[in-house]
Amino acid sequence: MSAESSPRARLVELLWQLKQSYDREGGGGLRFIHFNTLLNDSEYRAEIIEQALTSDNPRIRDLGRQLKTANRQGVLLGRQPGQGAPARTPPAASAESPRGGPPWPWLATLAVVLLIAAGVLLYRPLRVMLAGEQVVSGSLDGDRHWGADRTWILDGIVYVESGQLTIEPGTRIEGRPGSALVVTRAARLHAAGRADAPVVFTSNQADGTRQAGDWGGVVLLGDAPVNQIDAQIEGVPEDDPRGAFGGDNAAGSCGVLEYARIEFAGFEVYANNELNGLTLGGCGSGTIVRHVQVHRALDDGIELFGGSADLRHILITGAGDDSLDWDWGWRGRVQFLIAQQYSSNGDNAFEADNNGDRHDARPRSEPVMYNVSLISPRSHAQHQRAMTLREGTGGHFHNMLISGFSGETLDIRDASTVANLNDGTLTFDAVLVHNIGARGLTWFEDESGKGDDDAGLDERRYFQGLPGLRFGEDPLLPRNAVDLARPDYTPASASPLKNGASTPPQGEFWDETALYLGAVRPGAARVWTDGWTDFPLN
Repeated sequence: MSAESSPRARLVELLWQLKQSYDREGGGGLRFIHFNTLLNDSEYRAEIIEQALTSDNPRIRDLGRQLKTANRQGVLLGRQPGQGAPARTPPAASAESPRGGPPWPWLATLAVVLLIAAGVLLYRPLRVMLAGEQVVSGSLDGDRHWGADRTWILDGIVYVESGQLTIEPGTRIEGRPGSALVVTRAARLHAAGRADAPVVFTSNQADGTRQAGDWGGVVLLGDAPVNQIDAQIEGVPEDDPRGAFGGDNAAGSCGVLEYARIEFAGFEVYANNELNGLTLGGCGSGTIVRHVQVHRALDDGIELFGGSADLRHILITGAGDDSLDWDWGWRGRVQFLIAQQYSSNGDNAFEADNNGDRHDARPRSEPVMYNVSLISPRSHAQHQRAMTLREGTGGHFHNMLISGFSGETLDIRDASTVANLNDGTLTFDAVLVHNIGARGLTWFEDESGKGDDDAGLDERRYFQGLPGLRFGEDPLLPRNAVDLARPDYTPASASPLKNGASTPPQGEFWDETALYLGAVRPGAARVWTDGWTDFPLN
């Protein structure tokens, strides 16, 4: 995210604050604000701003003044006359009837005008009804059920405040600009799709015009431990209790998300504050997140803030920033995860932190991972790194494939993270590294002198000296492993990834038969990504 807010982002931020102020105050002549309409309809936006300027509420008046200035340069997302949509023109003056004659021409004209007006007013509700769409906005309380018999349209940030939201297999949920689905700490999501009928969260824009950031994504909040005091999720106002998460229930559950796709998410709700494709805040080990794809998110694919939620069979494709990001004490388990970076965008496949203010905060971030593939096309346009580990994070990484990054294999930052290497809190075993750096042979970047950010650790010497790490062996991935539309992640049956694997732990969560490096068994005829994933370009 850029350090400076764009004029568009500033306008979005002010409009969102205005909507929140109206929602919180209520009464007193204040009206409900439809955020999607506010973004897209310039006339509606101008009307709301003018009303805000005359409000009895000083906060709303001040926002109105700021918006009056910010909105002067034109539209945000909608179109105005002369910018792709026909201007609204007043009806032509009707010819006066002959003196003393009946007013039939005038009445006929009036009837036509009324019919047209009625058609305009009824078109959208009628289209929605016929198309089987249902618009959802505001807060949801109690148990709710969304069926696959219609498309569910998110208008603004929809908060599930209590009870359980159940979403049937095959259901499609579309987010309008500025929308998101936030399941609060007091509620649960149960979205259990099937391989032949995944639950799809996607953009409400027309196919062929969709892009990252069209809407906000999915946020699940729970009461599991985090190491941040008064934790508040990004994208929700700091004073809104619905964004709070964390507690002492390590086994708690935010619900079920299974056989689901999340596409084109990551709307910039505030300046420099973007939601991710999927965000988990304080979700406990009772949470089920399996067979989930996050595709073309504007910011991170998946970000976890603390908690102990496990991830299994996860695919992250084309994230605009990091594929997987964790902070604030996440201690979950991961098996079978693929992160595919695109050449035109993206930063790290993994970006990992413990706590930026207190590197030794407890509980410490320390996930355990097996069977992970981090794949990049070795972009000439982007500096991409497989892993950045910093701010005191721990972790245990086994049976991994790292292939194709233009920057370096991994970067350890700060003395607190180096200390975790020394005390066994941060470990690596059974990792194959291939095709890294500008020429595909420079596994680590020089950090000597002023570039030293890890208390003098020589990463090249340290990691090339670990017995479980192998550098330069060709994993025999298919040529289209980094294809945008039809990627194939299955290594050839003769791949060296079949050798040297660590045995996964025992237990119900782990597949102990996955004795290979990477997320896909070499030579497999059918793999876990088949059937339910998709890779739309727009």
